[in-house]
Amino acid sequence: MSHEGDGTSTEPQYIRGVPHPLPAGERLLWEGAPTMKGISTHVFHWRLVVAYFAAMLAIWAFTTPHQPGSEIYVASAVVRVGLTFLVMIAVLGLSRAVATTSWYAITTKRIVMRVGMAFPMSINIPFSLLESAGVGTFRDGLGQITVTVQKNSRIAYIALWPHCRVFRFNQPEPVLRGLEEPAKVAQILAQAVAEASTADTRVERAEPTDRVSGTMGMPTPAGV
Repeated sequence: MSHEGDGTSTEPQYIRGVPHPLPAGERLLWEGAPTMKGISTHVFHWRLVVAYFAAMLAIWAFTTPHQPGSEIYVASAVVRVGLTFLVMIAVLGLSRAVATTSWYAITTKRIVMRVGMAFPMSINIPFSLLESAGVGTFRDGLGQITVTVQKNSRIAYIALWPHCRVFRFNQPEPVLRGLEEPAKVAQILAQAVAEASTADTRVERAEPTDRVSGTMGMPTPAGV
């Protein structure tokens, strides 16, 4: 689920979940949430979970000394199948929780990630701190955008998870996951970064002694 902001509106613009409007001169270009399908399939890999438990069940069925149909055999099979269902319910429940509590936004100046299942927080990534961004698309049409920030602008891995690349602990890379139209969102981001870069260059040329620097530390509570 996503939608694009109306760049012609003069009314104050808000990012979902953020109580304060965007600052003057900043416009909302796009916002949306990761899909539950994208999270369960490409983050928690529910298919691999099912395959693993199916393989374990098959190995047990061929190696158990108990006779098929016996009370012990049936009880053991029920326990293993029940455990599989419990794990799958946990995976799908966690996927739903991530999808319903997360929200991404792109403005004319930054990326905003509203994340946190238990403790919601806003992570602001100004374009001035971006080093690169890449888009990836899966076979099911869903995709994600991975962002690399400057090394002196680190975000805590635990605060980003699961909206980050796996095992990048020293230099976490934020990821906008489960996007329905990843190429379109990437195009919006690329154009916004290019326009912001052009605007910054013009400001620096006009007033070289008045430069604005951006910082990005730990995520802050809901707010822009």
